[in-house]
Amino acid sequence: MERQRSHWCEDFEIGREFTHHWGRTINEGDNSLFSTLTLHFNPLYYNREFAFAHGHPREQVNPMLVFNTVFGLSVEDLSENGAAFLGVDDLTYHLPVYPGDTLTATSTVLANRPSSKNRQQAICTWHTKGVNQHSRLVIDFKRTNLIYKRPTA
Repeated sequence: MERQRSHWCEDFEIGREFTHHWGRTINEGDNSLFSTLTLHFNPLYYNREFAFAHGHPREQVNPMLVFNTVFGLSVEDLSENGAAFLGVDDLTYHLPVYPGDTLTATSTVLANRPSSKNRQQAICTWHTKGVNQHSRLVIDFKRTNLIYKRPTA
């Protein structure tokens, strides 16, 4: 089945929910590479024995990788027609994520109002939730973007 790619501001009716595609299994390599490249040298993210000694069953996935993964899952549906990213609010990590966990995401439209500076854009806000393979909430946040209006013929 073919999926529509992205949406225009007119498509973001308050209360509409989007189930984002496929999901993503985060593996050990993803976690190690991300943590190294972003200079997150917390041993909890790459030292299994350290993580075990601190009550975890194994290394924990870097929370910023969790955020970036869930955020990224939502881009095709929400902000490919975006003009500018305006920010994230109320970011909450609910549960740790471990290598091998699969994350999926949904988003609900919270607000949609015309931009006061550009008549061809609107300011849209969504509440995005990321869950693991057991449908347990691991992260949620609100994000806001400028989104273009549908082009006129």
